[in-house]
Amino acid sequence: MSKKKKNEKVQRQLEIDQLDEMLWLSTPLGKFMSSIKKQARKVYPSSKPNKYTQRAWVVRIPNAFVRNRSKDSHGFQTVVIAETPDQALEMASESSKWEVLDFAVSDFQVFPNNPL
Repeated sequence: MSKKKKNEKVQRQLEIDQLDEMLWLSTPLGKFMSSIKKQARKVYPSSKPNKYTQRAWVVRIPNAFVRNRSKDSHGFQTVVIAETPDQALEMASESSKWEVLDFAVSDFQVFPNNPL
C-alpha cells in the first residue's frame, strides 16, 4: 500500500470517528454524559495542591506534659509562625518562650492566633 493510500485511509477513519462522536453527542445519553463532564470540570477546576501561607498559631499544652512544673501553673502556651497546625506544633517543641496560663488546659491545642 502506498503512502498516499495510507494517508487517505487514515483521513477517512478520522472523518468517520468525528461523525461517530457527533452522532453520539446528539443522543440523549450522549448529551447527559457530556453535561456530567462539563459539571465535573466546574467542580474541580484544577488538581493543584493548596498553597498555604505562613500565619501565627497558638500552641497550648497541659501542665502534665512539662517536667519542671509548678503548682500554680495549669498549662502553657506559645505563639509560633508556621503554615500548618502540624508545623506549628513542631516549631513550638523547639520554642524556648512559653507563657504560663492561669486556667487549666486539658489537652494539646493548636489554633490560629487570628482566624481568617
